[in-house]
Amino acid sequence: MRNSLLCCVFTTLVVTSSAIAPFYRNEEPVKNSYIIVLKDDFDPDDIVNTVSARAQVSAMNFQRKFTFRRILNGFTAELTEDLLPFIRSLDAVKYVEENGVAREDETWGLDRIDQRYLPLDDEYKPIGDGAGVNVYVLDTGIRTTHEEFEDRASFVFDAMEYAIGDDSDCRGHGTHCAGTIAGKVYGVAKKARVNAVRVLGCQGSGTWAAIINGMEWVAQNGIRPAIASMSLGGGVTRAVNEGVAGMFNAGILSTVSAGNNDFDSCQKSPASTPEAITVGASQSDDIRAYFSNYGACVDIFAPGRSITAAYYRADDDYAILSGTSMSTPHVAGVAAIHLGLNPELTPAELRDIILNSATRDPIKDVKSSPGLFLYVPRS
Repeated sequence: MRNSLLCCVFTTLVVTSSAIAPFYRNEEPVKNSYIIVLKDDFDPDDIVNTVSARAQVSAMNFQRKFTFRRILNGFTAELTEDLLPFIRSLDAVKYVEENGVAREDETWGLDRIDQRYLPLDDEYKPIGDGAGVNVYVLDTGIRTTHEEFEDRASFVFDAMEYAIGDDSDCRGHGTHCAGTIAGKVYGVAKKARVNAVRVLGCQGSGTWAAIINGMEWVAQNGIRPAIASMSLGGGVTRAVNEGVAGMFNAGILSTVSAGNNDFDSCQKSPASTPEAITVGASQSDDIRAYFSNYGACVDIFAPGRSITAAYYRADDDYAILSGTSMSTPHVAGVAAIHLGLNPELTPAELRDIILNSATRDPIKDVKSSPGLFLYVPRS
């Protein structure tokens, strides 16, 4: 009798389609974990109930993990692979994508960005300090008590499937990025507020599902005016790129790293997202850093080699790191400065200001990249 009732409920809820929703594989997949993106007019809860009923009847595993309604419409789930054909047959499903692994990408930089050309003049005097702006750092966390932050740092959300259980930074990557954005000595925007959204763990990696979960939280809960900084990446994933676009549409511009593979950044996410500002790395002699990705998807270059900033082992700890992870927060800091001066800027307007004010063609060996270099006007 119970099975009959389930079958009846299932029949009333399911609308299948003759067309099968696309399925996208990931470069580094998480076993039995998937991102299910729905068409706009469907409620994720209804589809979860439908799939749960089918899984129960068929004695298959199905566990919803995260639900998304703001940056994209859908959910993530752990499920038996044999459920995929049924899910893809539902009219509500836009596409299904394997969940995958994303990883972190790794001061003279301040001196360089407030002047057009070399040589350096040993000064950094930007037109603003980012006061009143919230920068959401999607990373490993932030050592919020570090002396660089002057009580301007907070841990706001742990987006990972299996929360670490505290609000520290057990890797250092997020603290360093936040220090470049807003540190009192080594930061670009010295009065901006940095907010930790943990999407990467102690090994410097996390899942795309966690990153989308973090973006969803920022879109829903982020205090405007706001910017997102994401020094991370992996193979191309449509769901992540849609998520970045969703944050853009929700009023939050993202700065993202091009990647450290000396490779075409258009083959990476979120670097391939048109709505983001994708950042390549330069070194102190105005040459593209040897590791920096390049290509049409790189919007701008910024200092990314041998960058000093706050670190995670003590409140007075500092480290010198290199990577497009280090160039990205330079751009986030400049975005915070502009947004602090004009909090009403839309993401599109803010993006245009940064790219249109950039110095043209000072960096050598950019390959097929646009030759823009980050610039912040002086006070």
